[in-house]
Order: sequence, then structure tokens, then C-alpha cells
Amino acid sequence: MDDKELFNPVLDQNEEILKIYRPNKLRAYFNLIIFVVFIAIIFVPIMILSYIQEPESAPTMWVCVGLFAFIFVIYLIMMILWCKKTVYAVTTKRIIIRTGYIGVDYKALDFNTIGAVTVNVNWLDKLLHKNTGFISFGSMASPMINTANYKFSFLYIEKPYEVY
Repeated sequence: MDDKELFNPVLDQNEEILKIYRPNKLRAYFNLIIFVVFIAIIFVPIMILSYIQEPESAPTMWVCVGLFAFIFVIYLIMMILWCKKTVYAVTTKRIIIRTGYIGVDYKALDFNTIGAVTVNVNWLDKLLHKNTGFISFGSMASPMINTANYKFSFLYIEKPYEVY
């Protein structure tokens, strides 16, 4: 299915899609890698020290490892589903964000209500050298508070300054 056809259920009459964007998958998956490294840095030394001090705590340690692996797999599945379903569109009237994990959700913001646009390229985007970032859109009815988790954002978008 063509990406433009994904938006047919929500397009108004005489509304045309000007441009379609998808999030950069490598940048999205990099968040998972950072999560795993962060957890490993914190918990692996703690588990090793507890095992050295009390070797009989090995079963508890393996339960913790199993729980961590389970959380990792769930987060990975969620990230794969999010990357597969997330598509951004700029139309002649508004921006539309299509996302979801199991179902499909649409969010739209009309151009005439957009009062602010923010482009954010953070240290992870710079680290990967993939020219990615966030573009957040705000309005009077839906002001921007935290742009990284804002509901009207193009996340992990390539060439964010050009898209802006």
C-alpha cells in the first residue's frame, strides 16, 4: 500500500497530501540501545557484587536477568510496531500524524491553528550523524510544554531543518 493511501480515511474533500515523512528507524532503535546500556551499567555490577557476597542469591539474579530480557523484548516489539505504523503527512490544509501499536490513531492540526513550531536536534541525533531530529507543532488549544514527548511532533524525522 502506498503511504498516501494510509491517510485516505481522514482526508477532507479537496485536501491533497503534499509530502509524506517516516521516522528514521535507526534513530528510533537507538533509544532502545541506550536503555539497555543504561540498565546494564546500573544493574550488572549490582548483580555481580550481590552474587560475590552471597552465592546462594544466583536464582534471584537469574530472575532479574529474565525480567530484564522480558522487558527488553516487549520494548523492542513496541518499537518495531511503532516504526511500522508511524507516518507523518503534510497536506494542503493541515499536518496529520498516523501512529499506533496495534490499532491506528490519527492526530491532525490545521495550519491556521498552528501558533508555534519547534525544531529540536539533540545530542543523540548528533551522535548518530543521521541528520535527524524532532519537529513539534503547537496551537492555542494545544500549547507545547515538553517538545520531545509532545503529541503533535514529527519524531526522528530526517533533515528536520529542511522539513521545517
